[in-house]
Amino acid sequence: MTRDVVRKARLSGERTEDIESLLSSMEADRNIASSDVLVDMAHLVMLTRQQIVHEDHAKTLMKELLCMYESGVPAEAFDPSYEDIHAGIETILTRKTGGDVGGRLHIGRSRNDEVATCLRIRTRDIILDQLEALTRLRSVLLSVAADHITTVMPGFTHLQHAQPVTLAHHLLAYEQMFSRDFDRLFDALRRVNCSPLGSAALASTGYPLDRPFTADLLGFDRILVNSMDAVASRDFAEETLACDTMLLTNISRFCEELIIWSSAFVQFVNLDDRYCSTSSIMPQKKNPDVAEILRSRAGTVLGSF
Repeated sequence: MTRDVVRKARLSGERTEDIESLLSSMEADRNIASSDVLVDMAHLVMLTRQQIVHEDHAKTLMKELLCMYESGVPAEAFDPSYEDIHAGIETILTRKTGGDVGGRLHIGRSRNDEVATCLRIRTRDIILDQLEALTRLRSVLLSVAADHITTVMPGFTHLQHAQPVTLAHHLLAYEQMFSRDFDRLFDALRRVNCSPLGSAALASTGYPLDRPFTADLLGFDRILVNSMDAVASRDFAEETLACDTMLLTNISRFCEELIIWSSAFVQFVNLDDRYCSTSSIMPQKKNPDVAEILRSRAGTVLGSF
């Protein structure tokens, strides 16, 4: 049975598989594994710069970390006998470089500030991907609206014809909704993109760490000044989820209209076949599956929040 570097030096006895499964966060940690390697590299560069770790030791460790980052975190690092991916990666590094070298990587650092940093990096990446996707979506809406400034269509209330509008007017309403979603996520990014690294367990450390330096290496805008707040707070994730909940609500609304507009009763639009399915017994059907599933995801996100 594999023993991780965190446990083996302090505790004796072997855990049962049930206990390992209960305590391990490996499944969730797959989402932050690459971020963990980045954090390791930045922390190592800082330790070397501050002359806490010898340059020769740092070169040995950095070689292994770069290999791991370029090739991907090895499968063995996700062994559920490790409590988390941080212990898995550190155990592998220590085995490859020796305890005297590998054991130096974690100097001045706790898993508390390490995981908090990884979560913020991962959340930042997700927000940036969403901002890019929203930019593309808004661009498409603007482009289609520009082609249909004079295309008249009925505006609906209660699914009944209400007032005449144009297709451009209708599509630009969605562009405005998604622009607010963009603004909310962009604003949340300011509070996400702050570095907890160097806060250690909760009250920092006696080692002369350079927190602004590692923050800069990892692309953070600034550090979180209070170390206790830095490691304990997860409101940045809640805020992001709140923004995504509103975003998915607007996407759900848009998809609902695509479903109605593409129905045989309305026939305002004809969805591309790649976004539809048919029936195993009624081949005349063309079901708007992608729009339907996207609409349902809003409920999943709302439930998560």
